[in-house]
Amino acid sequence: MIVLDSRFVGKYVAVDSNDNIIGYADTREELVKNLEQKGYKMHEYAIIYVKGEKKY
Repeated sequence: MIVLDSRFVGKYVAVDSNDNIIGYADTREELVKNLEQKGYKMHEYAIIYVKGEKKY
């Protein structure tokens, strides 16, 4: 997955089975909590960490 939006750099990002970003946060725990509040179950998404930007 390629993330081009710089607002996600240094964040944990949750994506659904269609590769749609459904949430992001500074910590994994905060992201899971926010997704649970929105009604998402753990099996409905994957969490990735966006390390940094690559300049070409």
